[in-house]
Amino acid sequence: MKKIKVGIIGGTKGMGHWFAYILRKSGCTVHVCGRKTKLQINDLARLCNVIAVAVPISATADIIKQVGPLLTKDQLLMDLTSLKKEPVKLMLKYSQAEVIGCHPLFGPQLKDVSGQNVILCPARGRKWLGWLKQLIKKNKMVVREATPEKHDKMMTVIQALNHLNTISLGIALARTKITSSEINKFSTPIFRTKLDIIRKVFSESPELYVDIITENPEAVKMLDIYEEALKDIREKIKFGSKMESKVAVAKVAKKLF
Repeated sequence: MKKIKVGIIGGTKGMGHWFAYILRKSGCTVHVCGRKTKLQINDLARLCNVIAVAVPISATADIIKQVGPLLTKDQLLMDLTSLKKEPVKLMLKYSQAEVIGCHPLFGPQLKDVSGQNVILCPARGRKWLGWLKQLIKKNKMVVREATPEKHDKMMTVIQALNHLNTISLGIALARTKITSSEINKFSTPIFRTKLDIIRKVFSESPELYVDIITENPEAVKMLDIYEEALKDIREKIKFGSKMESKVAVAKVAKKLF
């Protein structure tokens, strides 16, 4: 295959910027576009073999609808968003191009991505799938394939539930009215790690984490499960015996591990 030209919509920061770095390191020519760049979506569609959509989840549908009709069946249209069912459906509907949903399961700040998982959801065509797999493996990441439905179901737990828990803990800590400096004086190593995660979610890009929860159609169902779990814990602490609590925890440990 000749030198591949990749256009990244939203490639000026975040995962798009990270993907541009990986591509350039692997010998690809990369063009990026954003709100303030000279190159725009129609330029990328004309210049590039591969178009990657790397904008926030809330803007993904509009971008796919813009770029999809500009592509031919010989090109690849892919996305880097954290949900796959809806973006893949839209890429298939609005383009003739080959379609692959792609989700690197880590943030752009991670310096060493060796051994990290990347989920691929191949949806149309096989010509570009081998190239993308090779690119990921060459950079020492692990390729895993899944349907968009399976991916989104797992992200309900891995991301939505996880971030929901972090945000809830942050809100609860704020309501204690204990200062962070005072908390730090008494923190254990594990709690300091949790505080670092809370700080990251609330200060670096809170809108991203809110989008991950609110844009997932299964998030409400997970919220119900989370609330029910908290209710069970509360009742056992308030009304149950220590033995009942120990038995309940033991049952969960057996089921999970």
